[in-house]
Amino acid sequence: MKNLNDSEKLLNTYLSSNSILIIDAVSSSRTNIASCLVKFGANRSRMTLVGSIQEAREELKKTKHKIIFADFMVGKESSLDLIQMQRALHENEGIKDSIFVLVTANASQSAVAQAAEEDVDTYIIKPYTLDSMKTALESAVMTKLQPNLYLQLIDTGKNLLFKGDHKSAIEKFREAKDQTETPTLACFYMGQAEFMMKSLNNAEESYLDGLQYNKIHYKCLAGMFDLLYQQERYPDAYDVMKRLAQYFPANPKRLGTVLRLSVMTRNFQDVDSFYRIFVEIDERSEELVKHMVSALAVTGRFFLQQKLNPLATEVFENAAISAAGRTQYLLYIIEALVEYGLYEEADPFLRRLNKLAPGSDEAVIARYLTLSPTHDIKDVVNEGRNIVRRGIKNPRVYEKLILASAFAGYRDDAINLASEACKKWPEKARFFLRSLSPEEVRQIRL
Repeated sequence: MKNLNDSEKLLNTYLSSNSILIIDAVSSSRTNIASCLVKFGANRSRMTLVGSIQEAREELKKTKHKIIFADFMVGKESSLDLIQMQRALHENEGIKDSIFVLVTANASQSAVAQAAEEDVDTYIIKPYTLDSMKTALESAVMTKLQPNLYLQLIDTGKNLLFKGDHKSAIEKFREAKDQTETPTLACFYMGQAEFMMKSLNNAEESYLDGLQYNKIHYKCLAGMFDLLYQQERYPDAYDVMKRLAQYFPANPKRLGTVLRLSVMTRNFQDVDSFYRIFVEIDERSEELVKHMVSALAVTGRFFLQQKLNPLATEVFENAAISAAGRTQYLLYIIEALVEYGLYEEADPFLRRLNKLAPGSDEAVIARYLTLSPTHDIKDVVNEGRNIVRRGIKNPRVYEKLILASAFAGYRDDAINLASEACKKWPEKARFFLRSLSPEEVRQIRL
């Protein structure tokens, strides 16, 4: 065996002493990485090779691998989500010398790897050579085990920060800034310290300072988002979150947040692109599904307001698919279409609802609401009365029944129903009262 220099010895010892997890959807790629690592000193018996993120999660829980090699995209999932899992597992046991290596396929992925500073320890660009992999690994291991003064100062500052000594921490981060030409990470932690001290203007300046060195730095963007969101600067917060979503692969939590903000800021034109991301996510939480369906449903209603009926119907169809049997969303879609007189367009959603939950309250309400204006008015009144007697409370049902009762000449019934509805849903009173005369309205107010 040839003589090894210090960095080679350090790499050899580190690889041979720790377990390694390799994640790539292509079997030959996994094997190639493993073969390279063996040449650098790794023990093949301590390697685990998997082809999916789900398998990686399961293996990581069992073995808590210190070293992870992961392809940037494994199938349709991003391996970046594994970073926090690895960190959390190791923090519980006080492990600080783990590394995460990202295998990238292009300049865009490599830029994201650089922007995930402190999470991704190094990255290897395909097609890589034995020498390029070795160089990247030696640098990463050396940095982790023998950090330079810049990283030492940041680590000291972080310890002070977690102890609550914010001012001393800021001094350390300032010292760190002088040690490198790209002090993005130091800027981020300065921002965090200022944020904790409620010095929001100073925190914003620090985050922006960091973003001057790397405009897509993950931690600085995340810090900016938290700051802007706390200040209720929602349009600005949304712009930052969109940048995060653009450069970093979506995860359920981030996607749920950006969906909520897209509706709050009325950026309905973006919802379709988020829907395309949503359908690629294999593990969708109940909360994420609700955010997605709600955003689509509100977007569909917005398109109806803009008289973009075909677009609205398309969006509602996506919402219905995403709802996956959640009948309340199908009812919402039907209510919106009926409100704009689109009875024919509502019919497919009614059929779907009847198939999913025949005889349910939602199905009964939806059938009643889709009775067209040409339907016999007395039948509309009778069916509405039966629904109310059944104990089903829905403002749209009351609105339709009040209108039908007034039109059919049952004025007292209309007044009584309007009075009951106004007490139950006072914020919708104008809808219940619009079919009554001023005199009848005064009776309700008395």
